[in-house]
Amino acid sequence: MSVGAGSGQEPPDCAGLAHLLEHMLFLGTEKYPAPEDFPAYIQGHGGRYNATTELDQTRYFFEIPPARLADALDRFAQFFIAPRLSMSAIEQEREVIDAEYRARLQDDEQRILGVIKQVLDPAHPASRFLAGNRDTLGAAPEVLRRVLVAFRERHYTAANLQLVVAGPASLDSLERQVRRYFADIPSGTMQESAAHPPLLPPGSLPLGLELQPTHRCHELRLCFPVPAPRPDDYQQPWESLGQLLAFRGPGSLHDRLMERGWLTDIDCSVLLDTRPQALFQIRLSLTPDGMGHTQAITAAVFTCLRRIEADGIAAWRHRERQVLVDQGFRRVATASGMEFVKSLAHQLHRYPIAEALRGPYRLDDFQPRVIHDCLAHLVPSNLLALTIDPAARADRTSPWFPAPYRIVGRLEPEPGGVEGEETADFTLPPPNPFVMAIPPIAPDTSASPVPRLLRDTGPCRIWYQPLAREADARTDLYLNLVAAQPATTLSATVLTELLIAWLERELAGELQQARLAGLQATLSRHHQGITLKASGLPAQLERLLQRLAGCLTRTPITAVRFGQARQVLQARWRQQRHDYAFRRLLQLPAARLGYGFSEEERLATLATVQPEQLQGFRHELLDAAGLDGLMAGNLDRPQAQQLAAVLEERLLIGDRLPARRQPPAVMPLQAGQAYHYRLEASHPDSAVALYLPAPDASPLQEARYRLLSTLLHDAFFHRLRVEQQLGYVVLARYLPLHDRPGLILLVQSPSLSVTELQRQIRHFLTAPDRSPLGLDPERFAHYREGLLQTLGAQQRQPAHRVELYWSCLAAGDTRFQQPRQLRQAVADLTLAELQRFYRTQLLCSPWVWLHT
Repeated sequence: MSVGAGSGQEPPDCAGLAHLLEHMLFLGTEKYPAPEDFPAYIQGHGGRYNATTELDQTRYFFEIPPARLADALDRFAQFFIAPRLSMSAIEQEREVIDAEYRARLQDDEQRILGVIKQVLDPAHPASRFLAGNRDTLGAAPEVLRRVLVAFRERHYTAANLQLVVAGPASLDSLERQVRRYFADIPSGTMQESAAHPPLLPPGSLPLGLELQPTHRCHELRLCFPVPAPRPDDYQQPWESLGQLLAFRGPGSLHDRLMERGWLTDIDCSVLLDTRPQALFQIRLSLTPDGMGHTQAITAAVFTCLRRIEADGIAAWRHRERQVLVDQGFRRVATASGMEFVKSLAHQLHRYPIAEALRGPYRLDDFQPRVIHDCLAHLVPSNLLALTIDPAARADRTSPWFPAPYRIVGRLEPEPGGVEGEETADFTLPPPNPFVMAIPPIAPDTSASPVPRLLRDTGPCRIWYQPLAREADARTDLYLNLVAAQPATTLSATVLTELLIAWLERELAGELQQARLAGLQATLSRHHQGITLKASGLPAQLERLLQRLAGCLTRTPITAVRFGQARQVLQARWRQQRHDYAFRRLLQLPAARLGYGFSEEERLATLATVQPEQLQGFRHELLDAAGLDGLMAGNLDRPQAQQLAAVLEERLLIGDRLPARRQPPAVMPLQAGQAYHYRLEASHPDSAVALYLPAPDASPLQEARYRLLSTLLHDAFFHRLRVEQQLGYVVLARYLPLHDRPGLILLVQSPSLSVTELQRQIRHFLTAPDRSPLGLDPERFAHYREGLLQTLGAQQRQPAHRVELYWSCLAAGDTRFQQPRQLRQAVADLTLAELQRFYRTQLLCSPWVWLHT
């Protein structure tokens, strides 16, 4: 459900009101008054839920197994019919919102946006503080409740709501349920959109800002107030310009600035889309050396814009984009997941109903004037330039998300900053070689229930599953390049990651064009080599594999490309160090128990690596490598054999022995012992996680840990977050370590110490008078049935099923029995057995404490 009102519609003296109301709707309604009713129902039946508050919309969403949709819709509809909005819950959630706010105080993105707000027109709602905290929501609960009720009655009416329900039932059946449960929402009248002033006061540009980030990052952001994208023009000009500017191929703006050692990344986006105006942002992630050349870099951007105006606005590019957006629509139109319903609910506010599904994927006939009109706004006289540098000088501090900054006035481009920049012939994207016609969907006569072995030559083992999908001709590919030995040392780990970064840099332009053409591809490190996961048309995959294999085996590693790859990897790992503490704690079990390494350890080793080491490492990897692969989708056996031949002929050269596949190593731990690992974090919050690993991998152990994670999460969240207000992030989650099941309980708090949080987690698990598994058999059966439905739904979705089969192959299960065995193990579990396992085994397992 998307409400056509958000933070921009709340009273200026009550920042965070829309956000508070979003929280409140989950905490009980007149029909279902218990604060935990909706969360417990959704999660107890294998579903998930969330909500977001934006400037002009508030969205609520959930997913649940189809058999439970009716009762979930009944509860969900009551959010918009009769929420309780109790004063005790208002006091409670005000503290939660304050904790959210404090958790983001060190977030550089919030601080950057906060500095931009200081130069926006104060009359524009985008200039306000919108998140809310204890101060802005500090009125007495009874006063705050009156304001909440007034806001809800004004904006939460049927005329201002857009609902999307997607599922496997018929449209008639879904419509009957919607009419039954949502009919009592007050009708109301459509709210007129407020007329906003320009984002920046007239005459205030060009303007430069310098600010100091919390963390070590170097950026130049070139922002331009522009007409907001009009949903009804069906031209997508800002997307077209963004793709031209951010092209990564040889000779591009990106490539030329990287060769100078100034740039690590570039992207373009539309910010503060508050019709009739928005900000178009060109974001350049720089190296420390690049910070000394911001004027030259700005000049290069304007030169590239002139190049686009002269030669980039072409009918053939428009026709190519029409093909791509049409294929994108074909893919999304048959989806039914959470992201689909969230997106469609948003689009219903922007497009006529008849165009809501198609609108973002509609590109009408070529109108070059539209793009020329957009380019007329991307000029130096309309520039708001932000220089983000730890060494920046500052003379003032922004409020709410405090950031030292100063206004530096005009930031004029520097002529000749890049050699020959006035006449630089920046390369624009060539025709996209990955744009291909979608082949007809093959009949399902050859579809196989499980993958079958296509090729086994010892070094190369490829599995194949014909899998025709309705209206989707894609094929999923999983591929492991298996090294002779597991990469368990710090040096091998870093060299593997660096080799992947080098590959991505060497093929940057082609990988970018592949993604634009709908080919999803990611390279990652696994414990014994490199993994490629890709999804696209068979012909696209063949081209990608040809290029990847050719680059990996034949392209020399030059000192320039080596240095660029290292800079990108350094920037990525440094950024990871400043992620939210709870996210980093979720990664620690793999780093500390799976023989991984911290960002600090990897960065220190990366700084010492030389090009010849990477060249030697690549040679050793390819000299004794094996290949394991799985391909599944709309491809016939000859197509599958062709892809397999490309892999073996290009990557495995000469006669060799079968590669020795080894399982990933896991650190041995002693039952009943406590282990402590501390995370170096820059954020002042305390964050604590307790990780409980299973002693072995089996379907029964996985069933126990998966079901326990669901049971414990609801009790853990309600007791520590709702009742005791211990922190903003409170979760219990199933977290396997390689193929070994595991369970993690985590709390992040802005006020309590690590020691206190550990005490509270320990008490939750072991208090004899209030066991977290103290529930009746009927409620337990609901949780078990919910997990079974979730597992069944995953195995019915082609992408999830292929991923499950890939996991089976990694574990040596070539008969693909694990999914069935897991479902059976879950179905056989009883409450008494799980309670006995909890007391006698889980609580006696190793306790791995992870904390800031």
